[in-house]
Amino acid sequence: MTLAQQFDQPFDQRKTTLDNGLVILTETVPHTRAISFGVFLRTGSRFERAEQNGLTHFIEHAVFKGTRRRSALQIANEADALGGNLNAYTSRESVGFHNDVVDTDLHKGFELLTDLVLQPAFDPTELDKERNVILEEIKMTEDTPDDVLFDIFTENFYVNHPLGRRILGTPETLETFKDARLTDYYEALFSPANLVVAAAGNLAHDEVIELAAQTFGALLKRDAAIPTTAPAPVAHLSFQHKAELEQAHLTMGVPCPSIMSEKFYTVGLLSSLLGGGLSSRLFQAVREERGLAYDVSASASQFQDAGYFQFYAATSPDKVNETIAAMMDEIKRIKSEPVTLEELERTRGKLRTSLILGMESSSAHLSAMVGGELTEQRFIPLAEIVEKVEAVTAADVQQLANEIFQTEAFAATVVGNLKGYQLKRSQFAC
Repeated sequence: MTLAQQFDQPFDQRKTTLDNGLVILTETVPHTRAISFGVFLRTGSRFERAEQNGLTHFIEHAVFKGTRRRSALQIANEADALGGNLNAYTSRESVGFHNDVVDTDLHKGFELLTDLVLQPAFDPTELDKERNVILEEIKMTEDTPDDVLFDIFTENFYVNHPLGRRILGTPETLETFKDARLTDYYEALFSPANLVVAAAGNLAHDEVIELAAQTFGALLKRDAAIPTTAPAPVAHLSFQHKAELEQAHLTMGVPCPSIMSEKFYTVGLLSSLLGGGLSSRLFQAVREERGLAYDVSASASQFQDAGYFQFYAATSPDKVNETIAAMMDEIKRIKSEPVTLEELERTRGKLRTSLILGMESSSAHLSAMVGGELTEQRFIPLAEIVEKVEAVTAADVQQLANEIFQTEAFAATVVGNLKGYQLKRSQFAC
């Protein structure tokens, strides 16, 4: 038996598509009393026009402010009575409304959630309150240095492209989300072909189909296609002076393969090797050996047609250049020296363990199932993921590092007490 075969999932996964285009996914996990379920949109903030920036996120909030049958307080009371975790999120390429309940409460929980997403009242008074809430959320991010840092970085990296805009929008765009602009966009988003209903846990597939058909089956079939264009990355160097900050927050990054690329798993291993844990190269070199930063990491943000590989560190303002140099040393080293088999296997083991532990809850099963549908329109078996991780070689990692880590490709942003500071292209020579 191969290692990948040991990860074969014994769970019953099923997919049904209604006549109007709605996709229903279930995964039966019999050893739990929990059920995690949700309604997910195949589109997120990147599908907005400039004047709509933040509208998807606003709608995500607005549906919780009352339906044609329930007030916002009634929604909150019923959600708490179910004892679950009714919540929602907006990302750049998807939106989700989800809940966790005990298996005996599936019908109640499903009815509450579908009432939210299908029958929002959009009461002007309630929406004005929520507009103020989101304005406070924007202010909160402005008071969080790493949030500011990443916003500036993406805005400069994907200039004038929806992927570079802030998911929350701006105070100016928020003021325009009223009347037809709001309802027309809601109608476009919540078309059945743009929706995925999914549930994982102690359930029966036919039961979920029946629930979904009762609530979503009457929706008219409509074209959900929203045209998008791939971004053109810009290697921009920028900084923002904030005298009140004790630390300087640094991020730098380069374009990398998309989530659909055959190199997706190589990107994951490379980010883990460089900055994914206590034994990662950046943690050891920047924090443990040189004591330059408490927090240092590497990660990848990957979309359907683009992606960027990003580094982060927080350090003293007078140590920014030294920290950049230490990080670049590790980048040069991984380009010039093959990763040892011991290091590669340790990183693989860490990823395998995180996959296994991540599947210990019904919500994790739901997330994995929905992720496969939104990216590849299929269930992606855990055994397949493990097999692809195991197939990545040291040569693959080194080749990818040499492809993406190019001096002229690096973008960088620094936020902190940086009066008189300048970033230079020569700092990213590799």
